[in-house]
Amino acid sequence: MELLVIGLDGLSYNMLDRFDVSFPYLDSVRENGVSGDLMSVDTPTTVPAWTSFATGKDPGTHGVHNMNRVSSSYEYGPVEPNTSDAAVYDLLDDSLFLNLPASAGRVPVGEGTLLMSSLLEKSKAEMVPDQLQELDAYDSYNPIHDHSKKKRPDVYREHVRNIVASRGEFATEAFKKHDPRFGFVLFSAPDWAGHMLSKITSANEREDFYRTILEDVAEEVNQLSDLADNVVLMSDHGFEYKHHTIHLANWLHEQGYLVVDSADSTSQGPADSIIDKTVNLGVSAAQTLSSRSDRLYSFFRLLHNRLLGSGLGDRIHDASTPDIDYSESTVWQLRYGCLYLNDDRFESPNVSEKQREELQKKLVSDLEGLTVDGENIFRDVLTPEEAYNDPISDMPDVVSRPASGYHAITHWSPTGGYTSPTENFEHRYRGLVAAEGPLFGTGQVEGMSIVDLLPTLFAAIGEPLSPEFDGEVYDEVLSADPKPTYLDSEDIPEPRVQTESEEEQEEREEIVEERLADLGYME
Repeated sequence: MELLVIGLDGLSYNMLDRFDVSFPYLDSVRENGVSGDLMSVDTPTTVPAWTSFATGKDPGTHGVHNMNRVSSSYEYGPVEPNTSDAAVYDLLDDSLFLNLPASAGRVPVGEGTLLMSSLLEKSKAEMVPDQLQELDAYDSYNPIHDHSKKKRPDVYREHVRNIVASRGEFATEAFKKHDPRFGFVLFSAPDWAGHMLSKITSANEREDFYRTILEDVAEEVNQLSDLADNVVLMSDHGFEYKHHTIHLANWLHEQGYLVVDSADSTSQGPADSIIDKTVNLGVSAAQTLSSRSDRLYSFFRLLHNRLLGSGLGDRIHDASTPDIDYSESTVWQLRYGCLYLNDDRFESPNVSEKQREELQKKLVSDLEGLTVDGENIFRDVLTPEEAYNDPISDMPDVVSRPASGYHAITHWSPTGGYTSPTENFEHRYRGLVAAEGPLFGTGQVEGMSIVDLLPTLFAAIGEPLSPEFDGEVYDEVLSADPKPTYLDSEDIPEPRVQTESEEEQEEREEIVEERLADLGYME
């Protein structure tokens, strides 16, 4: 194999250092090859970032900027994958892509190229193409974790370790049998492990949990690296410890922008049963007590984290989530600090085109001024024109990038303000990139984005770049000065997409929504 790209979902150097993870192969690449941080996109989440990797475009161009969406008729649901832009598996022949997120429903145009998607497909059989289902390792291969096992961290850890091993075995057999020129495989376990850390209250158990899983990933990476002349390790975003949670729902509601359903309030959600009413009352009481006592707040926060993944935990989660009346609201947060104005993109707009720019400016200014103990909670508050390259109209109207240690969620605040203390681990923009082999240089790379990676890799292997790429070739990553060539516009392949009935689409969306909710991406 000329080039192997190994994706390490959600991994960043700070997490390896924090939990004392042994990763000898990555250490060797950092010493002998080229490495550095790899910046994610807005939002720094799985589907937007991997779509940018696969297309060489930023979310403003490919249109996928979040893990969920609100339709023009105010229906809240999971993100839809991009089906209109040529991706790496369309542009390269004789390639093999394993477990590539955001590629659901796509059929590679590249001759001799195979694509195994993940996450947004209904089942394992639909993720894995027929040619790969013939592998001996297919039966034991497990592409999706079982959320129910999170109730017991020790059981979940062994479950994830088994998935890591099966993925390594499957990838090894697939690469050896098909012998691609360009290979890709993703390990999702770093992201899964990062999301689990907040449920584990003991610092020692937390460190052991994360380190054990990551060292299993490290071993699989080491073995796969022997299959290629050139190897790239990369992640879609990083993780970090968060000390404060940002509750923009509270702020938007207080400012009069956000309207909730009449059955909801800023302290509880709709009550559909005796149990739900009891849970809502409990959540309301906990919020009141939390606002008065730091010790009680810490107790309730730990209790909530321990209940995550249980039936009661799901009810508490629902009770603390705003039931937004989108048609009556002026502004709402979709997720991760992205704000939408209820303008003419929606069927019942209450923001005119004339009001839009003025309101947008006010939101940017007001959010820039939000502080905790004199510290800004957002490091950047941007318009779509500032955040994206040539953004399409569906982009959010305000992109708020939390400061280090802060994380924006959609839940009501447990203490009543627009922030609350936390001890959590969540996404950050800085992931990692490291590469070794004859194609790559040595030293530190700075300022590289995940959008730049595909153009750089194409230049490295002598493939013509698409003129539609938003990213640029990072010369300092490569061992020789690249002389990139470009496809003619008419030679850019037209994407191929599997067809599905309306019934099949609804079934897939239901399954995907549940899966994304299990991963914490749906509110």
